[in-house]
Amino acid sequence: MAGDNDRVHGYNPIYRVQNPVNFHSFELDSKNKPTNFIYQKVTIDGPGVAVDDHQGHIVPQNTLNIILNPLMDSMAKNCKNLPDVESFIKNTWMQLVYDYGKKINVPMFDFEDSDPETKVGGFFSIVTWNPVNICRAPEDKKRNGVPGNTIDTQVEQYLAAHKDQQGVNAAWLSSLQTLMKDDKNPDKITDYITKCSDTLSGQLTKGIGYYAFPWKYTNNILNPV
Repeated sequence: MAGDNDRVHGYNPIYRVQNPVNFHSFELDSKNKPTNFIYQKVTIDGPGVAVDDHQGHIVPQNTLNIILNPLMDSMAKNCKNLPDVESFIKNTWMQLVYDYGKKINVPMFDFEDSDPETKVGGFFSIVTWNPVNICRAPEDKKRNGVPGNTIDTQVEQYLAAHKDQQGVNAAWLSSLQTLMKDDKNPDKITDYITKCSDTLSGQLTKGIGYYAFPWKYTNNILNPV
């Protein structure tokens, strides 16, 4: 699975601030590496047991990996150093990811290792764990298994109805809604990855994503309010 470093955006100081609280997602340890994701309590509207949130993918990793896995394997096979990587990058979204990673000093590559994830997975983790595609949602088991390995349509519906309040990027939302109609289409997945990556340069100065909003119990199942 391409990009398994779920702490990678903790290198961005934007996601180590105290306010707004949903962006207080990481701290740095004594070695200046991001700590584990800082879980927070989900806001519950009405009665019910408090639960923690987590990094819930809106478009799941298995969908993103239709595009990312072959690219990761190819990059690992063909790149032995940074000049190789820079020659390998042939599209806009990969360049945006690379530039962002350099700006926040992410350890994107370990060219001494032969395992693709270890060798180039830092680069792909920026894509896989992009905050624009992450909701601070309750775990699936608290939502009757939703979304599982499918697009989180409940979160999409909430964000579409609360765009300004949640700071939703219009181009990203449009691409998400298009992908929902054909979620195995490689071109639509690539467009979605591109729209996610388009937000990265802006994330150097202002956070986006890590969406947080109220949930409500119905028959012991949590749903967005």
